[in-house]
Amino acid sequence: MTIRRQYSLPNCTLILEGLSDTNSAGGDQLDARPLMTILVNAECRFMGQPQPISGGRDFFESLVQSVSRYAQEFLSHIPHPQLDGAKPPLVHLQSLPDKNLHRLRVGQPAEALSGVPSDSHSASGTSAGGIDGKNPVQLDLTTVQLFDLVEAIDQFLADQHTLPDLAVPLQPISRRYRQADKSVAQRSAPAAIGVTSLAVAALALFLVPVPEVRPPKPASESEVTETTSPTPDSPDQVTPTPTSSPPSAAELENELTSSREITNPTELSYLKRYLYRELDQKWDNREGLSQNLEYQVTVGGDGDILGYKPIEDTPIDSAENTPLPELSYIPTEGGTATRETFALFRVVFTPGGVLQISPWQGYQEEPGLGPEITDRTSLRRLNNQLYNTLDERWEGTPLSRRPLNYRVAVTDDGTIADYEPTNQPAWDYVAETPLAELADPEAAGIGSGETGFVPDQPLAQFQVVFKPNGVLEVSPLRGF
Repeated sequence: MTIRRQYSLPNCTLILEGLSDTNSAGGDQLDARPLMTILVNAECRFMGQPQPISGGRDFFESLVQSVSRYAQEFLSHIPHPQLDGAKPPLVHLQSLPDKNLHRLRVGQPAEALSGVPSDSHSASGTSAGGIDGKNPVQLDLTTVQLFDLVEAIDQFLADQHTLPDLAVPLQPISRRYRQADKSVAQRSAPAAIGVTSLAVAALALFLVPVPEVRPPKPASESEVTETTSPTPDSPDQVTPTPTSSPPSAAELENELTSSREITNPTELSYLKRYLYRELDQKWDNREGLSQNLEYQVTVGGDGDILGYKPIEDTPIDSAENTPLPELSYIPTEGGTATRETFALFRVVFTPGGVLQISPWQGYQEEPGLGPEITDRTSLRRLNNQLYNTLDERWEGTPLSRRPLNYRVAVTDDGTIADYEPTNQPAWDYVAETPLAELADPEAAGIGSGETGFVPDQPLAQFQVVFKPNGVLEVSPLRGF
């Protein structure tokens, strides 16, 4: 049986497929996962790139070693040369004049890179394209993509049940590659400049007046103080726009404020319900868990799952037992993957088959429901229309012995745009109702309009009760 391991980051996903050698040891007895000792295929996908790169064992070993070496060199500014006599690696990385871009090349020795035109691009997803050396693969990665790749490789190296014989050989760098000694004044100059810049920036921000609360304006007119910066919990969830030179202070401010964490309670509440429905409908293997699987999940303002990472004691590759890998957004035709807004959620898959979702930071205040239809005539008309729609599709609740209570919102033409269980049986037996099949959030502009996940038109709010004896009750949430 083929074993599949996946290590997912917001901008990079590493997928390994292999087999288990029946003669090998079983590893940690507390971990019931099979031990992958034979690699059949390794695949690496990058957000914004049209196709993945892939290959066999030689490709993956070279990828692990080259990426680790390059990352150390990039961070330390000290070259990490190949050992004398070592064969050229199948995977090579080099920095580009744009310091935010890094060229990854598969299938051609490093010595030939200087003759490659800088504007040539290839993104073949076949292993032959990168391994035979005749048709090399070339990708230009942003720094965020590069270090998501580094993190994915680190997760693999920490996984003792996947290719335990593969390791990154670390050895000290020869003294001759060290940067020349500098005086204390020279070495402290960059730090002094940094402190001075920080002081100037702090003074400038101190002098900025407290902004007035206004409706959102077009991006070209927006000011830094009118947006909320990403939280420290999610620095790797946002993809910055590449620049051709080191960013200035103004450009840096623009980068920090170009992506905003959603904190509006009403929008978070709508996003939470949307995320719940997406995961709940796709979660099939509900009986195979032996522990809670907890994740921090990043969701774009349009509802796409941009990334996730395990938290608490959740095993690294446990996502295979959840619908997260299947629902995560991975572009298939290139283009940018930048999101203007994002939200963070705590998602828990429990052994009892119960899905739990809550905002990562909680709600700042009680969530609302957005604009509402309150006209009595309209409410009576929509009340009857909703009753007839549900009664026609409902076949009873044979599994539940208790009433199923829901809040249901409909548009002015009677389309069900949103629903929410209001008691525990309603959460457990939603599949016995036609709500999931009938719900159409986009009919109210939820997730598709300028208002994000808040409806862009008034909705009529109703209380709906499905009773075990076959009785259906529909009434306005706030009365007539």
